[in-house]
Amino acid sequence: MKKRSGLIFIIITMAITYISWLFASSTREISKASEYSQLIAAFALVAFSLVNFISTRHKILNRIFNGLDKSYIYHKYLSMSALLLVVLHNITIDIGKRIERSEGIKIPRDPYAMYGSFSLYLFVALIIIAIVAKKLNYERWKNIHKFMILAYMMGVYHYYGSSTYPPFSLNPFSIWLNMVNLVGVVSIFYSIFFYEKVAFKYRFKVSKLKLVSDGTLEITGRALNKDVNFKPGQFAFIKLIGKGKKFPSHPFTISAAPKEGEIQFTIKALGDDTKVLLDTLKLGDEFAVEGPHGSFDYKDGGKSQVWVAGGIGVTPFRSFLQDPVPEGYNIHFFYAYNSEQDGAYIEELRQLALNTKVKLHLFNSKERGFLSLDAIGKEVDMKQVKDVYFCGPKGMRESLRKQFKDNNLKDLVVHFEQFQFK
Repeated sequence: MKKRSGLIFIIITMAITYISWLFASSTREISKASEYSQLIAAFALVAFSLVNFISTRHKILNRIFNGLDKSYIYHKYLSMSALLLVVLHNITIDIGKRIERSEGIKIPRDPYAMYGSFSLYLFVALIIIAIVAKKLNYERWKNIHKFMILAYMMGVYHYYGSSTYPPFSLNPFSIWLNMVNLVGVVSIFYSIFFYEKVAFKYRFKVSKLKLVSDGTLEITGRALNKDVNFKPGQFAFIKLIGKGKKFPSHPFTISAAPKEGEIQFTIKALGDDTKVLLDTLKLGDEFAVEGPHGSFDYKDGGKSQVWVAGGIGVTPFRSFLQDPVPEGYNIHFFYAYNSEQDGAYIEELRQLALNTKVKLHLFNSKERGFLSLDAIGKEVDMKQVKDVYFCGPKGMRESLRKQFKDNNLKDLVVHFEQFQFK
């Protein structure tokens, strides 16, 4: 139920839209095709409102969608669904008008109709640009996305001007859509114009910098106002403060267990922005934090588990081990890294795993090849394991999931975070 809570929430909002529409009446005579076309448009407005609300990164999304990262999967498919619904509305409203003309129903001039067309064309153009620009750095991609507000607001304006269902009446359908549109409009304005200014309420000063492996920097921050209340395994968005700081907000796992007055991130230079961060960050710099987010928590699983980390994906597991792990768990922890120089926290992990029920398996890929189910199976009976917690490269994750499936481990649940916010 918890994993499907986001889908259930979406279905409920769509069901409310449909049921309330059943009791609504048009202000003039229209065809059945036009009635259903306006229902389709209402579904699109609900979908866009949900997309905009997810973009706020509000903490309630963690509960509704079982993690902010999961909500962005819904964000992607809701966006595509909303666009398809707009296209379908555009087609069916034309069909409805042709039927009305053939039946001699008078159709008044609609000066707001063009805003619906402009909205559709702009949405299509922006989505094509967004797909092409996906390989751009994160900040440029976000700037392109800001233009979505124009297409969305034209669509909302078109609804209030063109709907034959009175938008400001007191019937359930109108009240519901007004609530939906209010959430959508407030959300998109907040996410574009206010989120970066008001959401990053935690302030830290860099108190320690430590290179923990090749191209991987551990950043320790001392709290300047208040602590972030987080659980091991969660992530947060961080950004640098001050003039000339060119590092935009990015999500990173909090790499150490909670400690009063302190927070820690461990960041590997994997892209342009993170390389700039590692090259320019210095002691005394200030950064802001928004969060925490995520539901990557091994305590939600069974007592017999396998943990798999790939490269910088070791960070949540380091945080788990620092907590420490309660009695009763039987955990095999596989940490795969490209080379001895690439492995972060190897000695610390060895010490943390001592005298615990966590058995550490270090896997140097340069010497032993890629981590596989066969290698894992030599250390643990996977038929006795119900939960695998994974953090690392997507290719590594999908390879292991395929191996689990091919070996009929169908009851195995692989837990992971979706670090994909575009």
